[in-house]
Amino acid sequence: MMLTIEEGFVKKETYNVQDSPIQAIKVMLSINKANDMWGLTIFILSLFISVIFLLFFKPSIPRKNVKLYVAVYFLFLSIFIIWNLYVHKEIIKEISNALNSL
Repeated sequence: MMLTIEEGFVKKETYNVQDSPIQAIKVMLSINKANDMWGLTIFILSLFISVIFLLFFKPSIPRKNVKLYVAVYFLFLSIFIIWNLYVHKEIIKEISNALNSL
């Protein structure tokens, strides 16, 4: 089975690899997992941005608890960023291991 890998965004490099279908499926599963994770990241970041607008631009929120809201917001944002970086690092390891085994 022939697997064609394109690398790069502006300057594309193409690699053709001859390997078994199982190895090609392992590579594709890892790449699809990374693509799904990026979609989830964009969705959750848009939720965080919308919460900023609700916190600071909506007059119905009581202003006495703003510091608490901001602290909880940044706590959740930092937890999300740390989790997201860890998951992307693991996916990159999976992709590189799958490509090295070709």
